[in-house]
Amino acid sequence: MAWLSFKKKYPIFLVFQDDCIRYVKLKSRSPLIVEKVGEKIIPSGVIQEGKIENLKLLTQMLNKCVQEWKIKGEKVRIAIPDSISVIRKVPVPAIIPDNELKGYIQVELGASIHIPFEEPIFDLHKLQKKEEKVEYLLFAAPEDVMKEYVSVLDEVKLKPVGVELASLANYRLFSELDLVDDHHHYLCLHLDRMGVNATAFHRHVPLFTRYIPMLSPEPADEVTNDRVITQPFDIEERWNELVTEIDRVMSFYQFSLSEQSNTFDAFIICGDHPQGEQFARQSTSYFDLPLIEIPQEKVVLERGLQVPKMFHTTVGLGLKGE
Repeated sequence: MAWLSFKKKYPIFLVFQDDCIRYVKLKSRSPLIVEKVGEKIIPSGVIQEGKIENLKLLTQMLNKCVQEWKIKGEKVRIAIPDSISVIRKVPVPAIIPDNELKGYIQVELGASIHIPFEEPIFDLHKLQKKEEKVEYLLFAAPEDVMKEYVSVLDEVKLKPVGVELASLANYRLFSELDLVDDHHHYLCLHLDRMGVNATAFHRHVPLFTRYIPMLSPEPADEVTNDRVITQPFDIEERWNELVTEIDRVMSFYQFSLSEQSNTFDAFIICGDHPQGEQFARQSTSYFDLPLIEIPQEKVVLERGLQVPKMFHTTVGLGLKGE
């Protein structure tokens, strides 16, 4: 009697940004084949720098997505904007047992470990042992913000099974396609319509992240179907500010984080800013660093069509193991 073969069922993958919600359904991870993609533009002010400012409207919009994409009742894994998160290297005394580790971190938050918000939720990734200390990577986000995202998902009958940062999803796609290695130092710049998120990676681990907002105090808006849509910042107008802030990130990494004053070996530039290609050309030339790009033929729909670059973060989210 032949064994029955069952098709692998993946969760639905959603990425929340300040200006949109994106959706990906995978057909296969290996080989990488995307079954469906979708996008819903979010009006200005509903999400700002990763924080939900209009819970009711976001719930209404996500509910429409659920109906249009036919995903009601599905398990979902989501990525949220890095702008609400903090990544820190944290030394922990080696005598602290594993079962007391989170309790120790909880006590130290706000004391020896400083983060810019109260009542965080956090996760830890072990890095290495150094003499009497064990070094961990701390990922933290505001608990109240995370609960709001979960409440929106619950309200529209989706079942959250995991949350991660967009930068990790971005990098994972490059890693799974063997475009990066564990020897070099990479600066991942995620360029969206509102700003740039800069994340440093070494040995496939994010060591530092910083969000650089770029919208002016009174951004240009466009009214579409009675919705106010924020227009992207202009690369040319903000170029000097951009390179100044990126240079600060690079200097901080070299002189404050890197143990041997390492510099970055390459840029990873991703995101959906309409001037993204221009930004990539100018920044790699200005900083004299190579650019790692994803070959278009590597990310395809099951019909053989190329998946637009704007969905690469969502695809990377889908590559996370169970």
